[in-house]
Amino acid sequence: QPYRLKPCVFTHRAPSPVTGRRVGVCAGQSAKMPNPTITVHMNYIQEKMNPIMEAMVTAVLLQCPDDPAAFMTKWLLEQTRYDRGEFGRDATDSELARLRDEVDSLMEQKARLQAALAEQRRR
Repeated sequence: QPYRLKPCVFTHRAPSPVTGRRVGVCAGQSAKMPNPTITVHMNYIQEKMNPIMEAMVTAVLLQCPDDPAAFMTKWLLEQTRYDRGEFGRDATDSELARLRDEVDSLMEQKARLQAALAEQRRR
């Protein structure tokens, strides 16, 4: 069932918490937190997402990597002007050791699977 917008009677205009612009507020809604509108979403995309996406797509098109998803992930993590969240923090020595052990284990598993596949192909 498609989403349907409820009719709204605007009672006053209040500043948007996202953009600071004055937006209409429906009767019965708090003036502090109006429902997001398409305009708010479009502004967010234009102001926050487009600069990142345009720079990343340009980098992808310049490099034409075999694995664009891996390239984009690496590219995003290398950027210093954008918030990287938890991925921006430095790993502890114990975490690095655990991850190195996990990589070694996965490489051994990969080698075993490749050997089993080669054996199966010989049959």
